[in-house]
Amino acid sequence: MWARWRSTEMRLTTVQGSWFRRFLVLFVLAVYVVPILWMYVSAMRTDPDFLARPVGIPASLNPGNFVRAYQMADMTRHFGISIIVTATTTAIVILFASLAAYSFSRLRYRGRNVLFGVFFLGLILPVQSYLVGLFVLFRSLGLLNTIMAMILPNAGMGLAIAIVIMKYYFDALPTTLEESAYMDGASTFLVYRRIVMPISSAIVITVSIFTTITAWNEFLIPFVMIQNQRIRPLTTSLFVFATRFSAQYTLLFAALSIVVTPMFIIYFVFQKQVQAGITAGALKE
Repeated sequence: MWARWRSTEMRLTTVQGSWFRRFLVLFVLAVYVVPILWMYVSAMRTDPDFLARPVGIPASLNPGNFVRAYQMADMTRHFGISIIVTATTTAIVILFASLAAYSFSRLRYRGRNVLFGVFFLGLILPVQSYLVGLFVLFRSLGLLNTIMAMILPNAGMGLAIAIVIMKYYFDALPTTLEESAYMDGASTFLVYRRIVMPISSAIVITVSIFTTITAWNEFLIPFVMIQNQRIRPLTTSLFVFATRFSAQYTLLFAALSIVVTPMFIIYFVFQKQVQAGITAGALKE
């Protein structure tokens, strides 16, 4: 009798826990998804309809707001700037982070742990703590109002987290193939290029996605370093657009939707690779 009662109690507890987990997942999804859906729906409404019922069911949808916002904000130019900055930043981070991470993981030299610890400071220090010094340095070098004034800080900030992540991933990789290559006379760089990097595609994609999203969404660096309207990226051009059309809410939502949509697409396309890159290091023996 006791065993039957105990079994029934355990089943009830399991069912209750299952329902609680489902509710928690649905709640988290609602917190993140509902505002995004509201943004896209609001972007296709008319201003009178939005002002009358901001969170209600729209009376009609007007996809032409996206075209108007794109043209009025001159987004073709700013899209190009953002793509150049983001692509260059990501390429720099992947190249130098993979080299540094492999060095920290496989090579043995004096001061290696101290130098690796320095990169942890990049994870702790906020950009605001060194922004003034960076501005003075770039001004003395004549880099203000140039694309490099956005690429270099973005790459510097991305290198810290990328090196740490890739170093621990390389630590988890088996060394059998590398040892065989060394026995055949391969150099360290050849082993890195021909063996380590091809089998590390998961972490490369993961770091690339994170770096791309971070560089694309960066606002503070270009806001401080760039005053020339012609080379502003999408984030700061959106800020200028919002100050000019602050009363046209649906246009603002349309412009915001255009800016964030590319990153949504990139993440959803590569989400399996990102998840694999995050967990692969922990699963390797």
